[in-house]
Amino acid sequence: MSELRQDDQQRTELVYELTPQDLLLALRLHFRQHIRSRSAIIRLVMLWALAVVACGLILASAVDTSDAIIPILTFSVALPIGIVGIPFLTVYTFGGRAARKTYREQKTLHKPVHLSWSEDGVHFSSDFGEARLQWSDFLMARQDRHCILLYESRRLYRLIPKRILAADQVRELQVLARKVQDHSGF
Repeated sequence: MSELRQDDQQRTELVYELTPQDLLLALRLHFRQHIRSRSAIIRLVMLWALAVVACGLILASAVDTSDAIIPILTFSVALPIGIVGIPFLTVYTFGGRAARKTYREQKTLHKPVHLSWSEDGVHFSSDFGEARLQWSDFLMARQDRHCILLYESRRLYRLIPKRILAADQVRELQVLARKVQDHSGF
């Protein structure tokens, strides 16, 4: 559901309702941006190194050191597939179920959201509250072909589904989102 309204100041306001599919698409975009972040890469490399060292210590104590080299190398090559693959499969396989469950449980997602924006910032309001945020209040902004995520912190974001926007509104939001300090992909 999306409506377009004009107020006396010629400010466009959209009214929309989120869907479980919107939540799933936002979850996937959030996962992709997170897995590419410097902190996630550092954590994954540290996890890989610790697992390889642990495997090496276990194998070296169980078998002759020269016999442990090939299994350790094989483990160290295969491990990144599991470290990245398992979370990827979890998000892309079970994400739909998680999104539907979250939507079912969180009643605030069922209410219409009023969205408007200007050069200064973005305004969200619903029956549950109101947020007027300046572009500088956002930590980062990300987008894909389905949605725009405006991050207030590393894990808290505002979701704007692109399905509710006309092409010129998408372009306008993309230009304004460039005011966010970290706006990769805009």
